[in-house]
Amino acid sequence: MTPREGLTTVDSETIALAEDEYAAAADTARIEVRELHTAAEAAEAALLLDEVWSVDETGTNVLEPGLIVAFAHAGNYVSAAYSLDEPGEMIGVTIGFFGQPLGTVMHSHIAGVRHQIIGRGAGSAMKLHQRLWCLNLGITEMTWTFDPLVARNAYFNFQRLGVGMVEYLEDFYGQMRDGVNAGQASDRMVVSWPLDKPARASVADADSAFECLRSDDNGEPVVAEVPKEAGLVSLDIPSDIEALRGQDAELASRWRTALRDSLTALVGDGWVVDTCLKGGTYLLHHP
Repeated sequence: MTPREGLTTVDSETIALAEDEYAAAADTARIEVRELHTAAEAAEAALLLDEVWSVDETGTNVLEPGLIVAFAHAGNYVSAAYSLDEPGEMIGVTIGFFGQPLGTVMHSHIAGVRHQIIGRGAGSAMKLHQRLWCLNLGITEMTWTFDPLVARNAYFNFQRLGVGMVEYLEDFYGQMRDGVNAGQASDRMVVSWPLDKPARASVADADSAFECLRSDDNGEPVVAEVPKEAGLVSLDIPSDIEALRGQDAELASRWRTALRDSLTALVGDGWVVDTCLKGGTYLLHHP
């Protein structure tokens, strides 16, 4: 695979490093990532995504198999991770398409792994394979959206990959019908990952941050006004919002509103998201 005419050529050292990082991650996770091309592969990928997002008998799909085939045929990124311990078993799917400006950006639309695989490092290996695929084409930036209330995803994106926040989108997809998102506003954070640069290390000290959003003793969100002298603020979120949605959907919705209002107000005032710590604490600084 070579860059198309007119696109950037990434230096061989960067690509070699990306190859090594993917290979090491895939070996640790005991998976192999392969591109998908056929209708049969797309049908299997669609069923896996429905399983991951707990789609029921509503007649909807996370992604129609025909659309997956079309994405692949048009030259976009469509891949699946297969277990090395159970040959032929598909355990994860990643799909992305080209964004603007054309030739420089890949938008990663969806990535999911079977629930029993979470924690094995498969998601990291899949993302590194996608990065390698992009770099081989001369693409040096990847964007995607994620639910900013899902602490484990926020931690992975900021701490493991070194993304930067681009924007906050309120109810971006509208009402969603899958088992993970149904009944909740589909707020999303857009992030950008520079593929040809090392991950940014966070040096912020959470102990010195002013608590702008925190939980009280009953688990309710508490928002505080940021004093003018503050240089670093923290926004705490539930460590497992998905479990909270199942236990108390109204409380989960109050957390959605609290994070939305706090984060958008801060970013609107010039604050910058540095990272998200394990367990669910965003740190922001004011340049």
